[in-house]
Amino acid sequence: MKFAILSDSHDHLRNLRWAIAEAKEQQVDVIIHAGDFVAPFTIDVLKEAGVPVFGVFGNCDGEHTGLKKRFEELPVGSEIHTEPHILELDGFRIALMHRPNWVKAFSQSEVDMVIFGHLHELHIQNKPPWIINPGEVFGQRSEIGPTIVIFDTEVGEPEVRRLKELYDHD
Repeated sequence: MKFAILSDSHDHLRNLRWAIAEAKEQQVDVIIHAGDFVAPFTIDVLKEAGVPVFGVFGNCDGEHTGLKKRFEELPVGSEIHTEPHILELDGFRIALMHRPNWVKAFSQSEVDMVIFGHLHELHIQNKPPWIINPGEVFGQRSEIGPTIVIFDTEVGEPEVRRLKELYDHD
């Protein structure tokens, strides 16, 4: 199973479209979003992936009710939760959160992966449990621009995808 791991899209629709295009190119099975979608209209872009989306609310997601309602329009199985949330995909137990408040606690528990966002900084710990902050889809705070991470459970290695390099052909 392949996951596209995203965070902090902050209504940046062009970069979110780049992220979805890369997820489709990589033929991911699910998208995991670590929060800060911001407005419910961003769900329209996530729908373009055609795969289930699992997410948590971030600190900038003020419209919880609107986001929950729009998540119902995504493919079957899609879910959004308050943080932290444990999900199981392809035998992987994943602790999903926006803020890094629980990273240390979950990294010492029986999870295979901890995913967080909030910091807008790419971070990958390459040992079990995997600790992954995919950086930001927003792309305005990080020096390396918008990024996502692709994780293939069969390969067992995360792959950073730098979206500006892949899609910005201006």
